[in-house]
Amino acid sequence: MQERILSKITVIDMTEGVAGPYAAMALAEMGANVVKVERQAGDWSRSTDHVNVDGEESANFIALNRNKRDIGLDVSHATGKQILERLIGRSDVLISNYRPGVMGKLGFDYERCRALNEGLVYCTISGFGQDGEYALNPASDTIIQAMSGVMSLVGEAGGPPLRVGFPLIDMAAANAAVQAVLLALYDRLSGQSGANIDISLMAAALAMMSGSYTRFTASGKQAARQGNQNTNLAPAGAFETSDGRYLSVAVLRDEHWIKFCAALELGDLAEDPRFVTNALRVENRAVLDDIIVPMFAAQPAAVWLERLRAADILCGPINSFADITADPALSAALPLVDPLVPNVPQAVALPIRFNGRYAETVRRAPAKGEHTAEILSEFGFGADEAERFLDEGVVFSPKNAD
Repeated sequence: MQERILSKITVIDMTEGVAGPYAAMALAEMGANVVKVERQAGDWSRSTDHVNVDGEESANFIALNRNKRDIGLDVSHATGKQILERLIGRSDVLISNYRPGVMGKLGFDYERCRALNEGLVYCTISGFGQDGEYALNPASDTIIQAMSGVMSLVGEAGGPPLRVGFPLIDMAAANAAVQAVLLALYDRLSGQSGANIDISLMAAALAMMSGSYTRFTASGKQAARQGNQNTNLAPAGAFETSDGRYLSVAVLRDEHWIKFCAALELGDLAEDPRFVTNALRVENRAVLDDIIVPMFAAQPAAVWLERLRAADILCGPINSFADITADPALSAALPLVDPLVPNVPQAVALPIRFNGRYAETVRRAPAKGEHTAEILSEFGFGADEAERFLDEGVVFSPKNAD
């Protein structure tokens, strides 16, 4: 973004993995000064990706930690706690996603941090919240996909439940955390003194399925897995074309059905009494598919896309990432940025176009402890103190990160 609107906001990022790092990065892309506090072992996401860049940094870490600075700090050490106290005392936001109780054991639960900084926005991201019987249970995106009901909705009709193949819940929780932090920062403008925020993955998952959950509470009926079909519409699904590509097509209204039939040159099928309304088409889906599936299979995807788009029918190719990058017009509509890392040509910025511009990469994802000396100086520690901290192993820089 051209405007670094949050440039006066300092965020202490005590997170690892996906949800917390993405939330902190989103604030960084809005202009916040984000200080990532990293332990000697490092953010575990540095070593979990199957695609590594320059040995240590994983593609996943690069994607979720741009525009931050990194201080290597042993928070379990008494002096490390004193350093963190100063960082918290001079910051606006603290984000953590450790298991409930960990921040308290370190000496930095909400009450302690509020005593250090009354105006602090304290945001935790957890699996099931900070209290209750589930709070201490281990949780991850995959486990929450299972327990929240997401996997019960994903998969082919009559088939086994399936996991969504990216960290859907983590990203939803991260976005909720960013919304909450911005809400709290706005509230401070009216004289409020900070906030205690918790975002649970479980709550974030269920919130995305609010319609499905409400239908269940209203009817008592669990929605069935649909696969690529939309059980509320017909025709609506994924159709294979002659060149092996798949198209997603959805006929939304009855007037679109007439246009769909004209586009596919289906003659009088639009007036067939079995298909004249959406309810009838859903009821007779199998018969309708027997007609249109072979038709889609007889022509390449480009032919059908041209016809359907000309008829204003909802449609699109089922793309891989390679398909997206090979489509200049589509890529031009996306917030693709240079992550400033060799051999990594693109990453995805926030999907917010603000005054005509997306966020830019100001700094690449940091190495462990890359900015330790710089951050210590910025928070008022002298060069002699910084050197002593390094000698004692309280802080570390890339030279002694391992």
